[in-house]
Amino acid sequence: MADAIGSGFEAEPLKGGEAEGGVSKKKSCAEKLGLPHLTGWRTAAFLLSLFLCLAVVFAFSFILPCPVRPQYFSTWNRTLPDAATYDFLAVEDTNEDKVLDVLFIYKDSEASRNTCLSEDLSIPCLVLTAADGTDGKTLWKRPLEAEFDWVECGVKGLGHRGTGCLVAHADNLTAVDKKTGEVRWQRSRSTVLNGNLPLISIQDLNADKADDFAILSYNPEAPSITPIPSELVFFSGKSGDQIGSKVNVGMDGVFGHQQFKTASGAPYLLLLTKSGLYAVSLQHLTKMANLTSALKEEKSWKEKSDRNTGLISLYQSDSLKRVMVFPGSSSPSLLVQTDSSVSLLHTDKLKIAWSTNTSALLSAPTFGQFNKDGIPDIMIEEDIGHKTKRVLVLSGSSGVVLWEMNLLFWTPSPRPGSVLTLNTYSVFMLWGQSPSHDNQTNEMHSSFLLHPRYSQLLLERRNPAQNIMSFKATLLERGRHAGYLVLSGPDGRQHAGLGETEPVILTKRKIKGDVPESTVLRVGAESAVEEAEVKEAFYRLRFKLEIQS
Repeated sequence: MADAIGSGFEAEPLKGGEAEGGVSKKKSCAEKLGLPHLTGWRTAAFLLSLFLCLAVVFAFSFILPCPVRPQYFSTWNRTLPDAATYDFLAVEDTNEDKVLDVLFIYKDSEASRNTCLSEDLSIPCLVLTAADGTDGKTLWKRPLEAEFDWVECGVKGLGHRGTGCLVAHADNLTAVDKKTGEVRWQRSRSTVLNGNLPLISIQDLNADKADDFAILSYNPEAPSITPIPSELVFFSGKSGDQIGSKVNVGMDGVFGHQQFKTASGAPYLLLLTKSGLYAVSLQHLTKMANLTSALKEEKSWKEKSDRNTGLISLYQSDSLKRVMVFPGSSSPSLLVQTDSSVSLLHTDKLKIAWSTNTSALLSAPTFGQFNKDGIPDIMIEEDIGHKTKRVLVLSGSSGVVLWEMNLLFWTPSPRPGSVLTLNTYSVFMLWGQSPSHDNQTNEMHSSFLLHPRYSQLLLERRNPAQNIMSFKATLLERGRHAGYLVLSGPDGRQHAGLGETEPVILTKRKIKGDVPESTVLRVGAESAVEEAEVKEAFYRLRFKLEIQS
């Protein structure tokens, strides 16, 4: 019985097939339904689909070209004969190719004659121009009526199309679209004829879904001339119309200003006066202009403000010269320059963190990373007489001198520049003349490269003498080489009518391209570091695109 049961269990798998002893098997369900044939068709269909997909992929890979990377010239220049220019250079991505382009303005009587006449403008006229950052070719030109006062690019809300440039010229304020060069709007500037830069950006005040701005009017020569009242006017970024009423900021003798945000993000207007530095909240100013805003105030500052004027005294000095927002600080700070010192003011407690004695400075300080503490350091240039300047790098954390040297200089002397590297330190570029070339000051000028890790040596490149109106060291494209821009030529403010003048030249050069053309200038004591080692260090550098505030 046990064997019979066992045999029965062993025979179960043979059901549907051939029985023991050669008995014919029954057909399976798959065979009855013809699935073996279906499986073959399924395989054929899969292979056919795969073939079609591959054919489409290969076809479109040839039909649709890959995105073309812009051809990037390491060096280019634009020459405009018989023209004059101004101290203005800006970089913006105007054609959306992810490469920053160059904006500058010039006055030209001949080359742009047709351009001026096409807009019914008298000759000479102003021409705001965008040059392609990759090769220097013109992207667009915008002729404008002379004379020129000022221009600022990167202004939010202009024409309700992102950022643009605002130009103050003749009797007009003109908003220019950065992408096309088209005029978005033009308004009379009769209410702000004494308006000064920088513009004060502010969130939408008139509910038109575009950012707005304000212009502060005063006499920049206030310390030596009878001052005029300082007045603030708000404008719609979208239309250019005045919004609200004109506001007297309540402080005479203003000769400079700066926009500033506290640690809590409260926006304030800083006022430089002949008696010191003051602040007033934008919330207070919009209220005085009969405008409604959601702006906030810093509690600790509000407690110190004057009840009537809203003014807050931040720093008392009768020799105040310049105030700059100190970048990259966890607690917002201000770099304060007077006739005899440079100081760092912490705004949370309104206390001086450090102060360093200086003589008269030739230009605005330049920020960059020199040491390894992660806090921006400051390069300044002192006029020490006899056409000589002392160049110093001050520690941003303590104000102590980290590096210094003397150079000859000419007028105007371009402000130094810096570019941040991926190694978290900056490369500094400055202009001057080595004392050994004293007899060639009028014929040749030098540019210098300073590597913080090889600070005992400078790389010096000799250049033909030129009237440099504006200079900027920058990175035009993420992941590419760092470069610098030089705008040279006659000063437009000194050439009302153009005749036989020198050309205006806009030049872009690769910073590393200067290295093989440079010689080594030793700073201070003798060093064992060789020229080849320093140049190799520059070749190895990789640069970082900084986000501009």
